[in-house]
Amino acid sequence: MSIAWAIGRVMTDRVAVIQSLHWIPTIIALAITVVCASILSGSSWRRCRRILWMIACLQGVIFLVQDYAIARTTPMTIADRDSAIRIAHINVNWPGERAKVSARKLSDSFRRLYGENGPDVFFVSEFGGLLGTEILEEYCPKNATAVSIGRFAVVSRVPITEVIPLYDDSKSTAAFVRFAPWKGNVSWSALLIDLPSNPAISRFKMLGDLRLRLDALATPAPDIILGDFNTVRGGAAIQKFAPKMQDAFAEAGIGYGATYPRIFPLLHIDQMLFGPCITVKEYKIIDTGSGAHRMQIATIQSKKDS
Repeated sequence: MSIAWAIGRVMTDRVAVIQSLHWIPTIIALAITVVCASILSGSSWRRCRRILWMIACLQGVIFLVQDYAIARTTPMTIADRDSAIRIAHINVNWPGERAKVSARKLSDSFRRLYGENGPDVFFVSEFGGLLGTEILEEYCPKNATAVSIGRFAVVSRVPITEVIPLYDDSKSTAAFVRFAPWKGNVSWSALLIDLPSNPAISRFKMLGDLRLRLDALATPAPDIILGDFNTVRGGAAIQKFAPKMQDAFAEAGIGYGATYPRIFPLLHIDQMLFGPCITVKEYKIIDTGSGAHRMQIATIQSKKDS
């Protein structure tokens, strides 16, 4: 396991036949290494035991550096909080008949975090029936607007000035949204994507093909890219797809960085990437108590016009 994990750390998802090694969670590899070293504690294999403990220490350091963050940014000032925009994303994948129950759970989660109003912009992938009037009132602030864009929904207090459905096929989908200046922030835009979960598909090729497809559609350059990438954070595929974008967790993450599965998250497959015009003040992953994915929440500022 440790050898497979190490290969995955080095090669990431560049090569399709071994990309699954990159998906081995460091915390699982660490647990297995510790168990193996403990089993050998009463044996005569002292050298092997010593090597295993050294590997465990390395895995522990990598986990703390890459997958867990106490705090990566300085505390926000009062002025920062007054001008900050809170954005959230979740892949809910809820059937319409269950949407009302799920929305109520989501509403309860928002109230615990932020009070009655929730995030300023809420992006939803695979939203099911959440935009029904009687359902929307469960979690949508009174001063917000809700729009659907193919398989995405956006509930926003920030005025929306442009919506572009880019494409939607049986495997993946993408859309573009632009927001007006608000609370001292200049106009900013977001690219929403939802990609296949089939583990046999090369992530490196999948995101490379997506880049070519978006370029062919003359997609405007976004300030934020977010959605269910079904691609693990830290790989070569995401770097190839968006080389000038910064990962939200690496920039301002707090806590454990994994979004799936919700009950016991091991993989960070739901991503937020930010361009140079966006300052990320804080990024968290939370359990809403519903669905298969955890929610991403970021506090941002749009600092200059792109």
